Amino acid sequence: MTSFNGTATIGHVMQAAVRSIDRSSILALAAGQVVARRVALGFAAAFDPWRADHTEFHRMVPEKMEAFSSAGMIMLERSSHAGFTMTRLASDQVLTTASATMAMAGCADPLALAEAQGQFALAWLDRLGSAMAAMGMLALHAHEAAMEPIHDAVAANTERLC
Repeated sequence: MTSFNGTATIGHVMQAAVRSIDRSSILALAAGQVVARRVALGFAAAFDPWRADHTEFHRMVPEKMEAFSSAGMIMLERSSHAGFTMTRLASDQVLTTASATMAMAGCADPLALAEAQGQFALAWLDRLGSAMAAMGMLALHAHEAAMEPIHDAVAANTERLC
């Protein structure tokens, strides 16, 4: 998991996004193969219902329900974690702002005030970039984890049908 101390960079987020796109592309191709095979089974069943692959037809809905239920539970868990993380980020920003306000209130002259404001703004931009990268990683890791049960189901179907 990526922390909010600057260890996540935009480069890390881009690498994770590319990995996610690659896995999604592979999943889409495999799912297309499974759908094509099942359509062929459906046509064959229309012409000869007695010899249809009833086991495969009975398997379709339950396996999808299981895969998508698992994915939904993972997303629920991950979104809860993301919500806690966002709340922590927001409360940290409130504390930082209060601290900066106190520091600025103690400035003796306009030059010191301008310097304190500038330091606060630079530190804020640094925290913003770090937080954005870490939140991007949270979202990409959640997507990857949620897609795993779906990927497993499609892989099992591909192995069995294609």
